[in-house]
Amino acid sequence: MTLKNWLLHGLLMVLVAVGAIACQTAPTANPAPSDCRMVQHPLGETCVPVQPSRVVALNHTAAGNLLSLGVTPIGVASNLLPELDERLPGVPRLGQSEQINLEALAVLQPDLIIGATSELEGNYDKLSAIAPTVAFEMQTTADWQQPFRFHGQVLGLNSRAEAVLNQYQQRVEALRNQVGSPPVQVSLVRVMAQSGQISLYLKNCFGGSILADIGFARPPAQDKGTPEQSSFTKLIGREALPEADGDVILLFTFGATPEIAAEAETESDRLRTDPLWQSLRAVQQNQVHGVGHYWGSGNSPLAAEWVLADIERYLIKPAV
Repeated sequence: MTLKNWLLHGLLMVLVAVGAIACQTAPTANPAPSDCRMVQHPLGETCVPVQPSRVVALNHTAAGNLLSLGVTPIGVASNLLPELDERLPGVPRLGQSEQINLEALAVLQPDLIIGATSELEGNYDKLSAIAPTVAFEMQTTADWQQPFRFHGQVLGLNSRAEAVLNQYQQRVEALRNQVGSPPVQVSLVRVMAQSGQISLYLKNCFGGSILADIGFARPPAQDKGTPEQSSFTKLIGREALPEADGDVILLFTFGATPEIAAEAETESDRLRTDPLWQSLRAVQQNQVHGVGHYWGSGNSPLAAEWVLADIERYLIKPAV
């Protein structure tokens, strides 16, 4: 072998060795699954596994919809409705929807991540590097059936999603036949953690849309809002408490953290002792009932079942 050939041979061996080392040490992005289908969503286009089996839900709407479809997520956001939280024992909590712990999420090795557009935008690329990530949107919480159908599509469970919505519709029709004339006027009131603040929930909130489906009336101050309008609440102060009155008041609180939830409960207790509150017709007739925050933002067929159960309990008058 000549000196020239020997040098060329040595250089070739060095290049081969360097290439082998690079292949062993270079980080690799999460590859799209080979058996997948493209899904269009607000943040782009994602190749989703045909049958995802390790799904993470990064907000309570996605978690509720998964459970409604018979799918248990392997990880969820921490700020769930209490009723959802109880149904997911042992499932890792990954932090608030807007501040997900990406390291804890990656450890779960999901094959699909689902979350709301507003909560995914800042970390979408990082989330997509962990697993295929799909975003969804809803104008108001009254628009809950559209994202539920979308989640059914993403999971390849379209038929199951339609069956679930058909069951909801059948139950609504049965209750509609039991609504009196004139219909009961239902007020939806949330006591906020901030002192002295009350939020009235309008027709275009989750529970408001279900009341409308069945045919109940709403107080004048709450008888407004459409699914196309983004705002579904009206914030009032103590002086406007008469706007919260109705034949029946359904009262609830919520806190994204235990501390906020406790503050809201304290404010609710304080409200009940307020003379102006005690002067309301529904209060005087003992027609105030505590319910869950799912009335405002349940956003899933599972939460709709809880709302319908409350309606049967508090709003449907038993036959005499």
